[in-house]
Amino acid sequence: MKDEDKQQYTEQFMEYYEKYADDIFRFCMVKTRNRSKSLDITQDTFMKFWEYIIADKDIENERPLLYRIASNLVIDSYRKKKEILVEDFSAGSYHEHLQADYEEGMSNKIDGEKAIGLLHQLPESMQEIINLRFIHDFSITEIGRTLDMDPKTVSVYLHRGLKKLREILEEYEQQ
Repeated sequence: MKDEDKQQYTEQFMEYYEKYADDIFRFCMVKTRNRSKSLDITQDTFMKFWEYIIADKDIENERPLLYRIASNLVIDSYRKKKEILVEDFSAGSYHEHLQADYEEGMSNKIDGEKAIGLLHQLPESMQEIINLRFIHDFSITEIGRTLDMDPKTVSVYLHRGLKKLREILEEYEQQ
């Protein structure tokens, strides 16, 4: 790789990092509710994105690509956590693991926890679409690219998700 190519790739990467790092971190926080895990996933997201850049792959729209990478890494982290829970349970330390998770969760509270908790009552597909649309300000088309869905399907899921979220909020307020 030539020095001028390295310089170009580095500048391109830094431009995208400065533009999207905070958004990717917030996306991960909503998904994991864990600051350190979100920081790790954000870092891993940009490492994978760097690999795309230096491979000189054609990046049509960087924003949906970054969110797709982050989303896949969040899913991978959940899978790893399930494996750890199964191992811990069989090793007899399940209670200790739950206690550590509880304490960590309490120390990592974020604003809007109740709203996010209510959002988590929706099916995963609806959560993802509402999250991208209203928290990360994606257009319907960008959501479609990110989730590999037809924009019409995205619109339907968004409408149904908002309707369901209103019902959940009404039930919550009546309690």
